[in-house]
Amino acid sequence: MKNFLQQTFASFVGSLAGLFFFFALSGGGLLIFFLALLLSNNTPKIENQSALVFNLNTQISDAQSESSLSSLLSSDTVPTLTLREITSAINKASEDDRITALYLDGSRGNLTTGYASLAEIRTALENFKARGKKIIAYNVSQGEKDYFLTSIADEINLNPIGAMEMNGFASSQLFFASGLEKYGIGLQVTRVGKFKSAVEPFTRNDFSPESEIQTSELLDDLWDSYLENIIKNRPLKTGEINNIADNKGILQAQEAKDLKLVDQLIYQDEIIDRLKTITNSTNEDSFRQISIRDYLSANDSSNTAQTNKIAILYVEGSIVDGQGRISEVGSTRFVDEIRKIRANKEVKAVVVRINSPGGSAVASELILRELQLTAKEKPLVISMGDVAASGGYWIATAGERIFASNQTITGSIGVFGLLFNVEDITKNNGVSNDVVKTNNFADLSNTFRPKTEAELAIIQQSVDNIYELFLERVSEARNMPIPKVAEIAQGRVWSGKSALKIGLIDEIGGLDSSLEYLNEKLQLNNNYEVVSYPESRTWEVELLNRLSDSKIGKNLTDKETLVHLIWELNTELSLKEILENPHQIYSILPYKLNIK
Repeated sequence: MKNFLQQTFASFVGSLAGLFFFFALSGGGLLIFFLALLLSNNTPKIENQSALVFNLNTQISDAQSESSLSSLLSSDTVPTLTLREITSAINKASEDDRITALYLDGSRGNLTTGYASLAEIRTALENFKARGKKIIAYNVSQGEKDYFLTSIADEINLNPIGAMEMNGFASSQLFFASGLEKYGIGLQVTRVGKFKSAVEPFTRNDFSPESEIQTSELLDDLWDSYLENIIKNRPLKTGEINNIADNKGILQAQEAKDLKLVDQLIYQDEIIDRLKTITNSTNEDSFRQISIRDYLSANDSSNTAQTNKIAILYVEGSIVDGQGRISEVGSTRFVDEIRKIRANKEVKAVVVRINSPGGSAVASELILRELQLTAKEKPLVISMGDVAASGGYWIATAGERIFASNQTITGSIGVFGLLFNVEDITKNNGVSNDVVKTNNFADLSNTFRPKTEAELAIIQQSVDNIYELFLERVSEARNMPIPKVAEIAQGRVWSGKSALKIGLIDEIGGLDSSLEYLNEKLQLNNNYEVVSYPESRTWEVELLNRLSDSKIGKNLTDKETLVHLIWELNTELSLKEILENPHQIYSILPYKLNIK
């Protein structure tokens, strides 16, 4: 009944918005709207000798972005595409005689996605280039992520007034122990794993030695992989790039050219003239071109459905209990989706694409159980994106084979619990708390006082049990003795490159590699259709969920705002969830790895 009412109300909200839109466009505006709608339905055409254009400011996600109300109201017009849309377009274009070149257009902004995703795009670009087709790159200013892609180009062009960043990788972290103490917010911790440092932003004012070691080694791995890719296509050596990073950091355009990082310094109108020549468009205002989105529309094969289907389940976001909000992996929702996949007889195999830092240990186990049941009926493999750590790795143990990029961040096999209390806040504001109870531990959930030693022992036992279960899951999946798993666990984070060496993954490769593995295993001869799960949710449903929050519009105190801000800055999880579920046990990344 609740779901029915939600769907009915969501439909009502959508209809109401539609009516508002209708009346707002009445009269001449309505006619213009319908004309624009008709024109927008025209299928794009691909002219001969065209260039495929990839805008580097594109927002890239694994799955189709779910429609949030905030995005609907935003004036931001940055294009959004899925990773597979981009790689599919580039791979198709490599075999399309109508496509002469590929233009990496950095005139509108820079790349923001993770390096593992970029590595998959780079593989598609390598395939395009191997077909003898030119790749032309242009940037106004260039960051290291941009250069990770553009370094493969036949021509790397930079605006004469631009600059280039080449200063290595760093990851900074905010610490709030002193701030929490200042405002009287108490915190107790239960955890397992000496590298499980997700709690450290709340308990320390700097990196612990263990956290500093693992972060340093992870960054070194990622930087080494970065350099390996760069020197494949440029007349440079690793030592030369490190020398630039150590002694220059930021290069002006002419310096970048002198050091052979870029080929030419030209303005955008000049690069357009260059592309007009390549596409034989000399008599036109611009060069013949087609965007990735339009190219996919022009090659739409959605009407050629196959009876053989491979499902891709996108596990993207923090793992939480229940339905979860937009951009979260809610266990209830995903359990239902996995059951749909298992029941669909046309689905012959499953790829679980994980791009998650982890989250609730219980939610991870519930999702894993459904994947294990599915794996008994259909081949199931794992494809790791930028991050597949902690709860994300817990889920990955369901796969018969695990694929990851060298740049993937994974591992973090550890568990922790956070126990906030507001005893000092209440005392300082003249508020007291008293309890009447029937048994010793009846008020275990009381957040108005610290936990006793006996209570902490109970919670620590739960954390230990979850950690032991985590080790068992990894041991069974990776055919590895538990003592060996314990050596590489301890909450430690690994790059995909290192994860392959220690046996946490099976193969370096992206989403396409996992699909090809299943294609060969099932002998489908490429006669299959890819179907995506879960179905994207809409802003109407999000609005309904927001309206149903009884605390919406509550005026927060300065201290509450501080706590909320601290948590949002440090983890994908919600502090509200922590406070409402004080005994929840989490398996999540040590902290947000903002690598720059």
